[in-house]
Amino acid sequence: MRNTLIRWVAALGAGLALVLAPATAWATDPPSLGSGYVHDASDVLSDGEERAANERLEGLAAGSDVQLWVVFVDDFTNPTDSASWADQTAESNGLGAGQYLLAIATEGRQLYLSAPAEGALSEQTLVSIEQAAGAALSSNDWVGAVDAAADELQERSQPNYTVWWVVGGLVVVAVIVIVGLGVARRAKKRREAAAAREQLTADVDRLRSEASALLVDMDDSLRTAEQEVGFAVAEFGADAVVEFREALREARGALDTAFAIQQRLDDETPETLAQQHELYEEIITLLERSDQALDAKAESFDELRALSRNAPQALERLTSERAAAADAPERAASDLARLRETYASPALDDVEDNDEQAAARLEFVDVRLAEAREHLDADNAGEAALDLHEAEQALAQALDLAEAAARLEEAFRDAEAGARETLADLESDIAQAQSMEDPTGALARAVDAARAHIAAARENLSGTARTPLLLAQELDQANEQMDAAIGSAREAAEARRRSEQQLDQAIRQATGQLSSADTLVRTLRGGVGSSARARLAQARTLLDRAHDLRPTDPDSALRDARRARDIAHQAASAARADVRRYSAGGYGMNAGGGMGGNIVGGIVGGLIGSALSGGSRRGSGWGHSSRGFSSGIGGRGRSGGGFSASRGRSGGGRRF
Repeated sequence: MRNTLIRWVAALGAGLALVLAPATAWATDPPSLGSGYVHDASDVLSDGEERAANERLEGLAAGSDVQLWVVFVDDFTNPTDSASWADQTAESNGLGAGQYLLAIATEGRQLYLSAPAEGALSEQTLVSIEQAAGAALSSNDWVGAVDAAADELQERSQPNYTVWWVVGGLVVVAVIVIVGLGVARRAKKRREAAAAREQLTADVDRLRSEASALLVDMDDSLRTAEQEVGFAVAEFGADAVVEFREALREARGALDTAFAIQQRLDDETPETLAQQHELYEEIITLLERSDQALDAKAESFDELRALSRNAPQALERLTSERAAAADAPERAASDLARLRETYASPALDDVEDNDEQAAARLEFVDVRLAEAREHLDADNAGEAALDLHEAEQALAQALDLAEAAARLEEAFRDAEAGARETLADLESDIAQAQSMEDPTGALARAVDAARAHIAAARENLSGTARTPLLLAQELDQANEQMDAAIGSAREAAEARRRSEQQLDQAIRQATGQLSSADTLVRTLRGGVGSSARARLAQARTLLDRAHDLRPTDPDSALRDARRARDIAHQAASAARADVRRYSAGGYGMNAGGGMGGNIVGGIVGGLIGSALSGGSRRGSGWGHSSRGFSSGIGGRGRSGGGFSASRGRSGGGRRF
């Protein structure tokens, strides 16, 4: 019997070593509360739920004389007693009078409301708050527990009159400020309006003066121009002044309209400053436009008068220039024939008959020069001036037609030089593209298209049917397409790099979580049920599939790896829950019967229960420090109140 007991004790020691070792790894020290009212170390709240819970507790602090912090952890460990753990958390974070802490073990299924030793709430009130929170926690309504505790606490506490006094004072100050700002804004608007009116008045005075001067000048100019028309008809003939007469008629109509506007401004019905500004600007615009049209026609008359005064000299000059341009048609034809030997550009069709047109222009020049001589011999300088003017224009056109092919050849050379530069860019792009990853083949297709353009371009540049203008355009388009393909490939490569980085991280996390869960199940396999084992197997299958899919389908691999991580975490949580139930006798620890089995079962159950479930719950107060509440109105500050076990709480803490 003694040997049997020794073997039971040895087995008990080994079992405790296996059970207590993992318990140390799960130890949850009292945390630092941070800046918010909610500390979710158990990760049971979503981001939105945590914000909502914080807002509710901020409302409690603003509307009452108490504050409440809520802490979610997996289990109460280090210390294992729920009351000690909660009170130690409150003390280490400096909570003082009027500040409460609700500690909730989400997996251990315990809660405890830690209160200051000299708090105003009775023991019965604290128990009621715990009961309200526990009712929500029994269905895993974590946010509901926060709301329930806050509602109970607010209902049983005093309103924060200080807040309302401060708010009322702020409202009064705000009203004063708003009224003052309104007065200041109105005064500023009055000053700005006065300044704007003063500026508008100055602008109207300036425009009035400018419009008045233009009206007088235009009226005088038109009177003078109408007199000069008669002189021009006598000198150059009626045909020479047709366009000038039309411009003169339009200018007279514009002047009449401007005078009508001025009459409107001068009548008995006053216009506003803004209307005066607009009407004076209209007068100025009308007159300036008419003056520019007359000036253009006047320049033609000036040229005719110059030719009339120097008609003999002009005739001699134009006769010499006509002789120098005699080969213009031949040059046009020769340049075109030479270009057609090398180029097949459609642009050559535009200069096809330039030689014929140049010859026709030269014939016209000969006719007008002959007429000019006859008019000079007849002492009619005006008519001679008209002939010379037309001959001068026709000669300029003939020379322009003769030089068109030469200008086109220069454009061809520029286009070919640009094409060669684009070819160099394309070849550089191809070399760059060949060094980049191309899983979809899009880059390879762009490279093939670019090479086809390069081959065609080289043939075009060295052949006898070149089309340089079209070639340059096609190569520019090919270069743009290649640049776009390289840009897309870069973006795709960066996206793949980020995806691979995320996949590596997810696989590492899943592997670590799976290893941790597997170790837990293997170490405590006697107390782990089928649910945890099934999840562990599922997580392992998902992780293996993530490895298999990684080369061909990284997106699916990433989803599987993350799912494996989450399910492995669930397996570990389920295993811990099984162990707690096992430690309480839920898996037949006493099924072996007999005194030895009962003794060992009782010892193991008691010790494991103490190690894993957090031990007994007892109430204790805190707040022995002489420092008072100093967090400010509605603030989150903690006043550094001490911790004391001088006030026990009967029934404090509970399971849910």
